[in-house]
Amino acid sequence: MKAPGAVSAFVLILILLFLALVLFIWYGCRIEVPSGEMVVLIKKTGKNLPPGAIIAPDPSYKGIQLEPLPEGRYFRNPLFWDWKFVKITTVPAGHVGVVTRLYGRDLTADDLAAGRLFAHNGEKGLLREPLTPGNYRINPYAYRVELFPAVEVPAGFVGIVTELAGKTPQNPNVFVVKPGERGVQPDVLQPGTYYVNPYAQRIDLMDVRSQRHEMYGENALRFPTSDGFDMRVLLVVEWAVDPKRAPEVLVRIGEMGATEESNEILQKIVVPAIRGFGRIIGSQYSSIDYISGMSRIVFQSNLFERVRTTCASKGIEIKSVLIADIDPPEEIAQALREREIAKEELARNEAQIAQARADQSLAETEALIQQQRRKVEAETEKLQAVIAATNDQLVALVNQEQKLVVARTDLEAAQREAEAVRARGKAQADVILLGHKADAAALSRAAQAFGSGDKLASYELIRALAQRLKTFFTSDDTELGKIITPNNFPSPSP
Repeated sequence: MKAPGAVSAFVLILILLFLALVLFIWYGCRIEVPSGEMVVLIKKTGKNLPPGAIIAPDPSYKGIQLEPLPEGRYFRNPLFWDWKFVKITTVPAGHVGVVTRLYGRDLTADDLAAGRLFAHNGEKGLLREPLTPGNYRINPYAYRVELFPAVEVPAGFVGIVTELAGKTPQNPNVFVVKPGERGVQPDVLQPGTYYVNPYAQRIDLMDVRSQRHEMYGENALRFPTSDGFDMRVLLVVEWAVDPKRAPEVLVRIGEMGATEESNEILQKIVVPAIRGFGRIIGSQYSSIDYISGMSRIVFQSNLFERVRTTCASKGIEIKSVLIADIDPPEEIAQALREREIAKEELARNEAQIAQARADQSLAETEALIQQQRRKVEAETEKLQAVIAATNDQLVALVNQEQKLVVARTDLEAAQREAEAVRARGKAQADVILLGHKADAAALSRAAQAFGSGDKLASYELIRALAQRLKTFFTSDDTELGKIITPNNFPSPSP
């Protein structure tokens, strides 16, 4: 059996070894990659690199590894790995990054003879696709990045693209090649920012805004008239480059330049066309024609059409050709000025006469208008009176109609009331009559019972008197005695 002290020593050694391993891993193997940086790994063990290679094809080879480590915490054994901290690649705003691959196979002689400029996968050399603004983790041992300003096409301009590394043109004897071929491209770039590889494409700016050229002084248009006088015409020309044909204009004619003297388009196309056609067309008219007015308008119109058609075939738009002034020869200028003054005087006098006639006509018109206004006012007042009388008549008629309706209503009510009174009187008379008839019928029956009416009357009289009289004296032969007989008065009861 082992002694307890030996076991304790062995356990202590294991603990110390474990602590040493932890410290070695934490302080010796730990890689802390901060923000904005990356780590390029270099392997110390493994297979040897192929001849001429500077980057390990995969992690089984020793040497510089292709993929760097981004921000974070990593652990690598320093016995087998080495590492280097490097900054990430930043392409600032308004710039473009051109990448060159530093490893891979070289371009062949056939590739170079064919004019191929950019490397494909696995080849060393320039890469066609550029880097736009941003941050990139690019191994500086495997790639090199060059910064170039981005191309800015301002408003009023177009960008003309020249392909520097495209296919060989099928027809090299043209100003503009087909898309993708090496040379000037047919499509232009509109205003904006473009991130292009300057080794792949060149972009030239062409101003397509309207340009104004004044032909004054020594630059004025001069030509002899049909009657032999030297005529000097001051012109203003407005022109512009056709944006769709800007590539052709750049190749065929040249650049516009910063000044009119260096503007190849103006000096080679626009000005020669105006001077050439100006002499041809201008010599068809006499000096008098230009001063009279109509001929100068015809001359201006013809010159504009001829120059516009000629320049349009070369990609230049002529927007206007205006005659600012015509300077005639001095020998005829005085006579023409006097004639023009006389014409102006005559025109002014005629204008004054016309104005006087117009004033007279205006006065007559105003008088007629006043007369018509008064007539209209009288007619209006008459019409208003007629309307008012008609309205009063209608109101009276309506009132009478209302009264008539009320009277008719009252009459009908009175008639109904009279009928009701008659009905009530007749009913009362009928009641009285019926009562009298009933009384008469009763008396008739009573008279029949007594034998005659006289007996009934005597009975009623005696009955009435019997109730009031106790004793009276009369003879039998009197009228009262005849009535009061023992037969008529019953004997009183004992």
